[in-house]
Amino acid sequence: MAIIIPSRLSSTRLKQKPLQLIGSITLIERVFKQVNQANLEHTYVATDSEEIAKIIKKVGGKVIFTDSNIPTGTDRTYEAFKFIPNNQNINYIVNVQGDMPFIEPSSILKIIEYLKNSEYDIITPVVKVYRESVEASSNVTVAVDSAGKALYFSRSLIPNGAEEFLYHVGMYGFRKNALEKFVSLKPTFLEKTERLEQLRVLENGMTIGTCLVENIPISIDTEEDLKKAVKFYENISKLGL
Repeated sequence: MAIIIPSRLSSTRLKQKPLQLIGSITLIERVFKQVNQANLEHTYVATDSEEIAKIIKKVGGKVIFTDSNIPTGTDRTYEAFKFIPNNQNINYIVNVQGDMPFIEPSSILKIIEYLKNSEYDIITPVVKVYRESVEASSNVTVAVDSAGKALYFSRSLIPNGAEEFLYHVGMYGFRKNALEKFVSLKPTFLEKTERLEQLRVLENGMTIGTCLVENIPISIDTEEDLKKAVKFYENISKLGL
């Protein structure tokens, strides 16, 4: 089992996003420390940045350098996986985005549990939410069948007309052969239309299972997101959490 946190220094909407401070600690260090609480042996940050690498190594983490031109987090995850020592013994890989500073380790462990106890190619977490909390365009919802198998992901609210939805959390647990297959596939029509790489999986007949988790993790893409994360941190710090 391996956990890989892809972290590219350059960001379109928030300059040097991984190095932004939440309290006195950088975003990427917070993500790593949360993920590391899952207590799995193979936990790596995949990055193109010496500065990010220095931060992670200083707190005892492991780093794999990847090319800055790699197009997606999943591609960066696979590129890093290839350089993990003895990776032939690793059957499952969890990709945790490097912009979720308060990700719960229990969500990672749940992904792993579902991977081990199902036949799905990929497992991803979802949260039950109501319409008023998911109407922002940056949110992604997913329609599933009665067994929790993903049927479609969209930036629109699906299913249309519902009041309760499944919010998609951008984390993925892959079987090794599924990750290898995914990166070998070309981007698809629906993927490019929705700007959601997981649709490449569905369009090519692969399967994604969902696991229900309780909380939507804060994800940082913009300056406004960062302000919300800092405020959240200040609030939980006051409570001693």
